[in-house]
Amino acid sequence: MKYIENEIKRTHLAPKKHTWSSPLGEKYSFVIPSTVYPPREDTDLLANTILNFGPGSGKKLLEIGSGTGLISIFAKSLGWDVIGCDINPLAIATSRGLAKKYNFAELKFIEGGIEPNSEVTSKIFENGPFDMILWNLPYLEKPNKNELLGPLEDASLSNIGNQKLHEILLKKIELESGLSREGVVILIHSDKGPGRKLSSECRNLGWACKSINQKILEDGEKLHATLIWKPWCFIEKIELDEVESTNTYLLESNLSTGTLVTTKNQSKGRGQRKNNWIHFKGGWCGSWLIDLENSNPQIIQAKAALAIIESIAAINGDELPTFDYFSMAKFLENNISIKWPNDILLEDKKIAGILCEAKTTGTKTKCVIGIGCNLRDETGMIESKLPNTTSLENFKLISNEEWTRVLHASIASKFEKQNGIHVNEDSKIINYWWLSMEKFNKTHFITIDSKKYQIKGLLADGGINLISTDNNLNSERKCDVSYNLKWEKILFN
Repeated sequence: MKYIENEIKRTHLAPKKHTWSSPLGEKYSFVIPSTVYPPREDTDLLANTILNFGPGSGKKLLEIGSGTGLISIFAKSLGWDVIGCDINPLAIATSRGLAKKYNFAELKFIEGGIEPNSEVTSKIFENGPFDMILWNLPYLEKPNKNELLGPLEDASLSNIGNQKLHEILLKKIELESGLSREGVVILIHSDKGPGRKLSSECRNLGWACKSINQKILEDGEKLHATLIWKPWCFIEKIELDEVESTNTYLLESNLSTGTLVTTKNQSKGRGQRKNNWIHFKGGWCGSWLIDLENSNPQIIQAKAALAIIESIAAINGDELPTFDYFSMAKFLENNISIKWPNDILLEDKKIAGILCEAKTTGTKTKCVIGIGCNLRDETGMIESKLPNTTSLENFKLISNEEWTRVLHASIASKFEKQNGIHVNEDSKIINYWWLSMEKFNKTHFITIDSKKYQIKGLLADGGINLISTDNNLNSERKCDVSYNLKWEKILFN
């Protein structure tokens, strides 16, 4: 009862005047109750993100937590067929009033939100499936002291029990078919608190995700617009009992981009420079058919390597190491690193490898990414026969099904084309690739033709810049994957 009384008291506070300008310059002036979330920097970020998707052309859009209704009104002006919802009845009244004021009276707003109880149907999905679902997640700091919200709004600024709001949303979407097959979710969140693990937790549920827009606030806090989707939704995954090579299987097929082929036993697996990849019991092998586009092989390998360590982090409940530099530094404390160009190491021992291959027929080129990972050493053969190799179970026990689900989402996050993604991230990929291998590079050198080198840095194309360790020489040398490299550990006195 006290909860309701507090909400009633809030309604007696004086309404406040606000103005908001859309990315296209339209100005909106309005007065809203003190219990309705006002437009802030996150509103601007969401509006700009929607604009990047172009005209809505009648596609269906759902905005959860619509507040004033401004984002729904802006999306409607771009041609989307919009429904907005909010748990606050005063927010719904405000939204309907603003929609009518600005000649969008047909815009539908409904009171309600996602239902955390899996047995209860969320009425907001009754008008679905939707092509886009928006939610400006209430993970930001609360408004200024003079903008205190009432209990209804205040309650929305928290998770429900042990479940995160974005996890509840994605589970409800799957349960109630709330999203069209090519539909996407866009969530606005902070780089602080629960927002830091949002992408990791989405990957763990099998959803691809990518930060597609950001805004840095005056206090240094960064807001992210994260795009979330089901990986290659029209493409079925192929599971084989045995095959010579998953890479060869795809290169010789007429299958579609995004196809994943996994096998229980790969009899003729191969690695870089024609080395063999031995498939032990407890191992995982899979390959993806991807668009080659304009990426060079090094960038493709870098993306695949980062997808592997992102998957390990997601399954372990950590932030994605590529979320920011702090996340990468924290992840490397697990003694997991990348060895240039294609190996993933645990305690300096190999747990996974990558092989990218291409095949050109006429004017068409196919590209595949093959990944082998020692998830478990079920027979003890890895430790006994390969002293420089180990299995991921020494860090965390992971099932093949879990690994497939999360790695598939991570690979799609790096390679699948999506509307709204317009930024070339090659330089960012190179930076994180370098950070992921920097710890290993500091304790190892490379031998080429009996001469020792240390890695000085990565080149823009993904090659490495080497510097001689010979005291009489200070020469630099550029190197790519065609070189026959031998790595050795630096012995410290």
